[in-house]
Amino acid sequence: MKRIPSATLAAVFVTAALWPAASRGQEPPEWVPPDVEAVRAAINEIKQKKVVDVLELEGGEEQTFLGVYNRWEEVRWRYRERRDALMEELRLALAGGGAGRMLGEILDDVDAVDAESRGSEERLRAEFRTLLSDDQYAKLLLFEHNFNRKLRRLVQEQQRQAPPPGAQP
Repeated sequence: MKRIPSATLAAVFVTAALWPAASRGQEPPEWVPPDVEAVRAAINEIKQKKVVDVLELEGGEEQTFLGVYNRWEEVRWRYRERRDALMEELRLALAGGGAGRMLGEILDDVDAVDAESRGSEERLRAEFRTLLSDDQYAKLLLFEHNFNRKLRRLVQEQQRQAPPPGAQP
């Protein structure tokens, strides 16, 4: 399996962070927090190209696969966002923000979102199993694991190196 160079992923983050200023013909500020949607789109574009190469898909195969793959990515992002919002609500409830919902209700929602997420993930994986050979499906799972692990490491490195908002580098 081909490895994704750190420089490629770093370029995605830098491009996404500087794109808004560059697209308006302005000098980029010294530090710009990244536009989450732009970063997400750039990452998905890289992932699509890499996964098609790894799976050695051609023509119609590629289009059919990418239709399911894009739904899979969208479902995962949507659940992550819902779960993150619930985690924030949970944090606030534990911190004593008594004006919110009861802790038990929030926990029930977390469990429901997790169960729904697992169900959607299982349905989409079943679609992959019908579209791909066992070899391709195994390559897909390894690709996802390695790509996401590498991306997490890169994000952690970027967080350690990025100055806090408002700070001069």
